[in-house]
Amino acid sequence: MSLQMAGRCARKAADVVGPTPERLRRDRFRTTNGVTRIVNTVQVLRDAGDICDDEVSAATRWYRDYVFAQHGVVEADAAHPAETERGDVHTWMLGRGKSAVRISDVKAALGLCGHVRLQMMLGQEMSFSAMARILYPGDSDSRARMKVSAQCSFLLEQLATFYRTRTSKRKQKLK
Repeated sequence: MSLQMAGRCARKAADVVGPTPERLRRDRFRTTNGVTRIVNTVQVLRDAGDICDDEVSAATRWYRDYVFAQHGVVEADAAHPAETERGDVHTWMLGRGKSAVRISDVKAALGLCGHVRLQMMLGQEMSFSAMARILYPGDSDSRARMKVSAQCSFLLEQLATFYRTRTSKRKQKLK
């Protein structure tokens, strides 16, 4: 089966399959444009007013690159339809490689600690509490959770700045 066909099959399966009743009871979900998603840390920070749309967009951009580079999966939605990802296996793998390079560039710019927190927050979709238990095992739960929340909002601000700077440098090169 070709990658394009596999992608179409995956999209059809994703349209049918949703969260289990057990997971619906355990996690918080939000349905937007017919897509049900878990309310993640980025949305919690956005709802609290700690980050703005630029940071949410940067997190989404990083997440798409990370998932494509690590797993070879392109997530389709209204803003980024999967039909734009056509090509053969070679162009697919070149695209994956470019995504991996972009993730490496972010890691080089933000450092290993920032990269680990991005992986935990976005790649693994860990809650602040789960991250706090790993990063600050000796602190109280509430204090550690506050530290992680502040670090994540600051990190997303840095990520948004990184992407803005990178885009402006590319535009200057083209002139």
